[in-house]
Order: sequence, then C-alpha cells, then structure tokens
Amino acid sequence: MLDRKLLRDLWSLRGQVMTIAMLVGAGVAVLVMSVSSFLALRGAQQTFYAESHFAEITAEVKRSPRPLLARIAELPGVATVEGRVNGDVRVDWPGAEVPVAGRILSLPGSGDQPALNRLRLLAGHLPEPTRQNEAVMHAAFAEAWGVRPGDGIALILNGRREAFRIVGIAHSPEFVFTSRQGSPLPDDRGFVVLWANEEGVARAFDMQGAFNEVSLTLAPGASEAVVIAELDRLLLPWGGRGAYGRRDQPSHRFLEDELAEQRILAVTVPLVFFGIAAFLLHIVLGRMVEAQREQIAALKALGFPALPIAAHYAKFVAVICLLGSLLGVAAGAWMGAGMLNNYRPFFRFPEMPYLLPVWLPLLAAATSFAVALLGVYAALRRILRLPTAEALRPARPIAFGAHSLGLLGSRLGAVTKIPLRGLLGRPLRTIFTVFGIAMALPMVVLGLFWWDAMDSMVDLQFDRIERGDAFVALTDPRNARAVRELARLPGVLAAEGQRIVPVRLRAAQQSRLMALTGLPSSAELRVPRDADFRPVPIPQDGLALSRRLAETLGVREGDVVQVEMLEGARHVHDLRVAALVEDVIGFTALIDIGALNRLMREDDLVSHIALRIDPLEAGALWQLLAERPRVAATNVKAVWLRAFDEVIAGLVLTSAVTLTGFGIIIAVGVVYNSARVALQERGWEMASLRVLGFTRQEVARILLAELAVAVFLAVPIGLFLAQWLLGLILGARDNESFDVPAVISSGTFAAAALVVLGAAFASAVLVRRRIDRLDLVAALKARD
Repeated sequence: MLDRKLLRDLWSLRGQVMTIAMLVGAGVAVLVMSVSSFLALRGAQQTFYAESHFAEITAEVKRSPRPLLARIAELPGVATVEGRVNGDVRVDWPGAEVPVAGRILSLPGSGDQPALNRLRLLAGHLPEPTRQNEAVMHAAFAEAWGVRPGDGIALILNGRREAFRIVGIAHSPEFVFTSRQGSPLPDDRGFVVLWANEEGVARAFDMQGAFNEVSLTLAPGASEAVVIAELDRLLLPWGGRGAYGRRDQPSHRFLEDELAEQRILAVTVPLVFFGIAAFLLHIVLGRMVEAQREQIAALKALGFPALPIAAHYAKFVAVICLLGSLLGVAAGAWMGAGMLNNYRPFFRFPEMPYLLPVWLPLLAAATSFAVALLGVYAALRRILRLPTAEALRPARPIAFGAHSLGLLGSRLGAVTKIPLRGLLGRPLRTIFTVFGIAMALPMVVLGLFWWDAMDSMVDLQFDRIERGDAFVALTDPRNARAVRELARLPGVLAAEGQRIVPVRLRAAQQSRLMALTGLPSSAELRVPRDADFRPVPIPQDGLALSRRLAETLGVREGDVVQVEMLEGARHVHDLRVAALVEDVIGFTALIDIGALNRLMREDDLVSHIALRIDPLEAGALWQLLAERPRVAATNVKAVWLRAFDEVIAGLVLTSAVTLTGFGIIIAVGVVYNSARVALQERGWEMASLRVLGFTRQEVARILLAELAVAVFLAVPIGLFLAQWLLGLILGARDNESFDVPAVISSGTFAAAALVVLGAAFASAVLVRRRIDRLDLVAALKARD
C-alpha cells in the first residue's frame, strides 16, 4: 500500500522529481567524470612507468668517464644505474614554418633496450648495433608529420649535418608530455625526440668513453634526498649540474599537476550539486509531510509503526537519487571518455583506456543518497516524533500579520503582503532558497572565466613581459658580440642578450632546481612586472623571484637565498631577494646579466637572444637562423600562441558549455521547485483570490513576486560567491606549470547573471502555466 502511494507521489510531483534528479545527476556526473579520468591517467602512468622502468633520479653532467658509473652503483640506496649521451639538435625539416628543434639520446650499443627509460615501440625496430645512421623517433612528431619507418631525417649535431633513417616509432616515459624547454604546451610539429646508437651520438658530441646524463632507480627504503646528495658529490668534479627526482622531471611534473587538478574538481563541484539537491529534497519532503499529516496520523492510528512510514519517505528520496545516479553515471562516463580524448594530445601513453570501475557508480550513488538523507533528516525525524492526535489537527499557520511589518504593514495592500508573508514568515527557507539560486552563478562563472583567464595570461606573459617576437637559444654561451651579429640580420628590429644558468636555490629546508636568467638592466624585450603589472627594474645586487617561487621557498622580499651555480666552477653565493615579480608559466628567477657573469667569473657572455622582428621578413629570417651552426633552437611567439589557441580553446569551450549547463540546471531546479512548493502551499489561497475576483495575472504576480525577490537577491550574492569560490579553488591548486589568475571580467559576470535570470524566467513561465490551469474546486476542497 505504501509503495503504491509512493508511485502516486512520484507521478504527481514528476516535475520536481526530475529537476532534483537532474541536480543529483549533475553531481554524480562530475564525480564520475573527474574520478574516472583521474584513474585512467593514473593507471596509464603507473603501467607505463613500471613496464618501461622509468628512472627515479636523473642527473646531467658536462662530461664524465664511464668508469664512474661503477662508483655510482655502489652508493647506498642505488638499485640500477645507467649512463648515456644526449644533446640538443636542429632538424632540417621541409615544410616546417620555423626551424624544428630536437633532442637526441643514445641507446646501448648492443642493440638492446636500455635498462631504464625503455621505449615502447609502436612500429619498426631498434637501431642495428652496426648502423650508426639509424634512429627511433618519438610518436608525437611522427604522428604530426606522418613519418613512417624508412623515412629520412637530417640533423645538425654539434654544428655538423648528418642524415639518419627512421627505423622505429616509439613512446618514452620521459616524454609523456613533449615540449620545448620552457613551453607549457606540447609542440608536436616543432619539437622531436630521437634515439640512436651510442657510438654515433657519442662521436657527434665528442663523448667517446663518457656520458653526460645518468639515470638510476632506488632500492626499497632508500632516501631520495640522501642519494641525490651523494650523486651530486660524485659528479661535482666532472661538471655535475644537479641531480633531481621525478618531481622535477618536466614531463612527470606536468602530468602530476593535471592529476592534482582532477582531485580538486572531484571534491568541490559534486559537493555543490549534492548540497543543493539535499536542500531541495528537504523543502519538498517537508512539504509532503505537512500536506500528508492526516494520512500519516491515520496510518499510525491503524497500527503502522513510525519507522516503516519514515522508510516510505526515505524511499521517495532513494528513487530520486537512483534516477539521478543513473543519468549521472551515463553522462559522467561519456564526459570522462571525452575528457580522456582531450588529454591524448597532451599526454602520450602507448595505451590510455577509459576506466570505469564498478565501485565508482556505487560510490557516487551512495554519496548522493547519504547527502540527501542528511537534507531530509529533519522531515524524517518529524514523522517519527509526530503524535497521532496532533497530526489530526491542521498545521499551525505562519505567525505573520500586519504587525510584523510595523507601520509599513498598514500602508501595504494584500497583493504586497502575501509575498512578504511567504518571504519573511519562513526566513530560514527564504535564506536557503536565495543561497541555492546564488550557487548557480559560480557554476556559470567557473565555465566562462577561463576566457578571461586565458586573455589575462596571454596579455601578461606575451604582451607585457615577453615583448620579443622570437627567442634564440645558442648551442653554448657566446661572447656578447653574438647579439650584435644577429641584430644586423635582415628583418631584425631589435636584439637583446640573456644569460641563463642552471642553479639550485636553497632557503631553510626548501630547495629548487631551476634556471637563473640574467637580463640587461635596460631590457625592453623582457620586462618583469609586479602584481599591478608595473615594470620592475632588474636588481643590480640581488634576485627578483616570482611570487609563487618565493612562496614555495618560504622567503619574502629582503630575505637571503643561497644560489648554487650548476654550471662552470659551481660557485655558491648568498643573494638577497630584492624584488618579487609575477609570472604565468613556471617559476622565474632574474638577475642583472653583468652581475650574473661576475658571479660565474666569466666574460660578458650570452646564451639566449631575444629578437623583435619585421613580420614581412620573418620567413627569410627563420631560414637564415636555421643555417647558423651555433643556433640550437628558435622559439617563435606567434607559433606558440597559435598552438595555445588550437590546444586550449577546445578545452576551454568544453568547460564553458559544461559548467554553464550545470549552472542552468541549478537555477531551474531551485526556482522551479521553490515555485511549485509555494503553489502547493498557496493553492487554497490562490483559488480563494480567484473566486474573490482577482485575475489570473494578479494571482500569478503574487506568487511569482516572491520568487522574483529571491532571484534578484541571489544574483549579487552569487556573483560574490563566484569570486570567492574561484579564489578558493585556484588557491588550492599546487601547479607549477601555470599560474591561472582569478580574473573575472564584467562581461563574464553579466553573462552569468543573464543565464541565471533566463533560467529563472523559464521556470516562472512553467509555473505560470500551472497557475492558469489551477482547478479552483479541487483547491478549495483541500484542507491544506
């Protein structure tokens, strides 16, 4: 009997049931999407890392004899050691808009897979031991250009041109995320990774019998910090540049940053939806209990225990949660698979199957039901405690009259007092309704703000800070005359030299491996900025650190940081933090180029040159730079920005559409359910007013005025919540790759407000139709 009643209740409230189920479904969808994509990424990472024996510690050295590997293997805590030769190369690639940069790494001369960082071959085979002109190409570049085994490639190795034949296409755990140094986006068409036999690579870089990179894994229980310290000690006499763990490996760090983003998303957004759904269920079920007081009393009088009656209403909640969970799991699986497809251009795994474990839908459904039960706990408790005799009496009306408004009450008409009674007579419900509608705005803002953030990031990094058009990396530090030589090339309007040195910064217990950049004091092609975007002078006697780097090291302006140079004689200096600057990509440490050269005890040297160019002569200039043997790579701002738009725009659009849709679901769910509950509670009043001569428009205006007040109160509150919630989410990010600013334009605020107002208006139209179809006789017969 109670189950048949449950079906009748579900059908009579089907509109409210569906809107609440959609809210539950949205929360379940986000939970399933974020957790499943996290599991897929993490699973692909762990599987690939394990089968390829990804190194746990890596160290670069200028040139070290191979016998030193035996001493490294004897260090306590070291399990496996492998040395190799690597170097930067330029690629003569027909059809490329700008010179293609690359990196070549040696493979064991035996023709076998390396002990660490093994390759997963997708096509072809490893180079034959006796053939020095064979190479394996990373799959990202091969897919971008349609390269197959048997194709040729011309490389500039250490100033010499050599031809190679591609014999294999492979993935590598070191290059799951492939990009040029310093670039936060994959550059599949402009950067290539190659592997070739050790003898050929060593001969090209004058490394016969030596290595310039060592990788190792740790024994169980070994301390990474202790092993790194000992490894640095051994490599120091040979020009060691600082060992680092996986945390500082660029590809791994970028992947970990994205996994951290997914963890935050999996916690914050579903809680918003589940919380609002619980609030609506609290209102709807509370209304049902009040409306069915006599039925509950009759059931208790007939001998029904209170617990089965409460379970009956809990089933009502369970059905809504089940319906929402079914919708949410299906949508979440679809969205998760789509998100994984969006990740594929970023993260190159041999296999990255979509994973939806059985426990995840069950966890999502159980979480939604548990939160919903918390929302209806008060209503269920009321059922358990409701005495039969009291339930047979009508509910006490709201204690609200003209005296509640003071002098204002005598001046207001009935049409105004009725909405005010609804708002002020139940203040707690009004507050929750306003808050529920307000929460729709942060969802819409979270989707749309990414356009503002991207515009702000591009404006700060590439219009205000990086003001050059191209960035040329030299094969090795050269005399500052190289700047004047490039400045004389056709198409170059301005040129500025920079000196970039690998360093380890230490402050208390914190340390960071990074690049220290020396800039001219009068630099115009790279201008550091503070938090207000004002230019920051290059310090003459200290460092300028990015704000995020200073926070990571735990230092402030005026504190002293230890700087260990990881190039040359590896001098150690204590330098004062003279200024803090803003950055968008990675961490920044700046110093005057003259001061840096003095600290390095070297002549006036530059390692990179920033250029401002004439766009009409850009193509010819790229060709001239490609022909210069001492130019290792050329990064072009326009190409990077185009890649930025191509890769990021799709992700931003998907995010904007999805979160805007979720915001509409919240707005419609809260407004529609609030209006339906108000209509159910006021049905007798509405019918009475119609009988007394009020028109349909006047009756609808009375009911909808209450909702209009709630909506217009919710909009400014929601905009404030959007700014606060955005700052909270971005503040919880631990992401070194990007610094996403919490920038929301007035246009985004206006668009979010219009979306929510539009959803509220659509809900009001639906409720107005129900008012017009109100059955006056049935409404007047109802006691409630």
